[in-house]
Amino acid sequence: MSSSPPTRGSEAWHRVLAARDWFVDAARAAGPDAPTLCEGWTVRHLVGHLLTLRDDPVSWPDIALPRLAPLTERRMAVATASGFEDALARLADRSPFMPLVFDSPRSAWRHHLGEYAVHTEDIVRANPLPPTVLDDATLAALWRRAAVAARQLHRRDGRGLVLAWPSAGLETRVLPGATTDHVIGTPLELLVWAHRGPDAADVRVVRAPGV
Repeated sequence: MSSSPPTRGSEAWHRVLAARDWFVDAARAAGPDAPTLCEGWTVRHLVGHLLTLRDDPVSWPDIALPRLAPLTERRMAVATASGFEDALARLADRSPFMPLVFDSPRSAWRHHLGEYAVHTEDIVRANPLPPTVLDDATLAALWRRAAVAARQLHRRDGRGLVLAWPSAGLETRVLPGATTDHVIGTPLELLVWAHRGPDAADVRVVRAPGV
């Protein structure tokens, strides 16, 4: 079996393309002014966010420097200034690759997959849209991405963390700790939990005894 990393023409990257298309479909169905799970952001903001992540290096510094967020929001507005449908078309017609993602070639596609998946859910769960249905291979990829996202986003919680996907018989320790919480659900729900918290996700959180 080849050990070469996935290329952007591989089946792995085709999953990213599919996730990008799910986002575009959800954004179009909800409309530009519809709410999202991102506080203060409409669907138009999310479209601008993904366009700037892909196309506009000037907008990237605020990821590390939140004080630059006003600059990023101005760049997002520029990205959608030609109209919502034009912005969606540009998002859909070009590669979904985001140069900002610095993961290794082996894992970068899962980072991209997770980015499009969680932002699709930001729209779907804030609006009366049908729930997302994913195939087994995509769920398996999101399982690995959910673990990475949970580690990155919850490492300062000061607690151990275990994720579990019962129907697949999988469990993984994400963070060490003397007191450990278990978060249980499907990979998509675990990914949404990692980014948006328990109120947005269909998960069961088992807190450590006495906490």
